[in-house]
Amino acid sequence: MSNKKLVYLGPPGTFTHAAIDLMTVPWTGEIVAEKEVSDVVFAVESGSADAGLVPLENSVEGDVLSTLDELIFRAAQCFINEEIVVPISFVLAVPSNSKNATVKKVLTHPHAAAQCKEFLKSNNLEVEFTASTADACRIVAERKEEGLAAIAATKGADTFGLYVKQTRLEDFAGGKTRMALISRKLSPPTGRDKTTLVITPVADRNGLLADILACFSKRDIGLTSISSRPLKTRLGEYTFLISTRGHIGEPTLQAAIMDVGNIGAAVKVLGSYPMNPEISSARVGESLPPGSVTSDVLKEWVTRLVRDVTEVPR
Repeated sequence: MSNKKLVYLGPPGTFTHAAIDLMTVPWTGEIVAEKEVSDVVFAVESGSADAGLVPLENSVEGDVLSTLDELIFRAAQCFINEEIVVPISFVLAVPSNSKNATVKKVLTHPHAAAQCKEFLKSNNLEVEFTASTADACRIVAERKEEGLAAIAATKGADTFGLYVKQTRLEDFAGGKTRMALISRKLSPPTGRDKTTLVITPVADRNGLLADILACFSKRDIGLTSISSRPLKTRLGEYTFLISTRGHIGEPTLQAAIMDVGNIGAAVKVLGSYPMNPEISSARVGESLPPGSVTSDVLKEWVTRLVRDVTEVPR
């Protein structure tokens, strides 16, 4: 990959910047930070960059909608080549000359603040929002004020020479963000791939979504995720983002996609790429939302729920 250009969602010091160090094949060419996701996608699709790195999904906040909307609605030929999982943990970073001072005010991005609510509340800290956690580090490093700190990634603290005063500030431990390496070409098959598709119904009939999903299930093609995005036209009109096991080069998956088209849906391929082992082995386990009920008590629960709402008060 030498003598090539990689662009990423900046500025330097962000979690996306940290993802570069975790790429399967180390990047040895030029690396440039861009201000917006749209800038990264445009640079790749226009050919001014060979590859780009953008956030796709956060384990706490969910899909990164700005990225999905760029890839779904604006890009015509940008393909995901690799998914990179970056551990998300926030640190309290201060200027080295004031590492023993009591922190009174922090700078950070709103998303970081939302993931560190308990820390901020318990320490009664004033918060000032910045464009990114890396910007927070840059400003703190420039001001060198006692009592001023940044909540950011370790990468941001290191980039701007700040002292890490405290680690693991987040409310939910073990958070991760899935990053996407994108380019103008599909990745070759590896035998352990997933394919991400954008499927948009063009027919209007009951059961169409179920029929679309059946195109995969009847061929024993597993789905790893499904979500939706509004088409931004009228209320109730959606496109569906579906990830399946397998590579687009496999005849079975191609046949499923042909069936999807034949029953009344348009298909866009967002990429076929190696499945990250950490994602493929994920299980829900004990993380069920409060109020969820499993099969062993489901019938009793439904009966009680219906009885409570239909019973006539005395």
